[in-house]
Amino acid sequence: QHHVLHVRSEGLHQIAKRHRKRGYFLYHELKKRGIVGIQPGLTRHFKLSIYGLSWEEVRKVATAFLEIAEQYGIRTT
Repeated sequence: QHHVLHVRSEGLHQIAKRHRKRGYFLYHELKKRGIVGIQPGLTRHFKLSIYGLSWEEVRKVATAFLEIAEQYGIRTT
């Protein structure tokens, strides 16, 4: 139950390989959704802190990742 999550995502990394913004696409997609704190340029491995967030805010972050995955054609099931 630690607040820092280490995320490994090959799917996001594959998107970054073909996206014109490369690894920065994830940073920009999250920023559009009002989520900040992800280090720009990272897509394969990154850390995310949920310290101090309400459960509603945690759901918003999780939903944002699902929306981004679906937008770029990654299966989420």
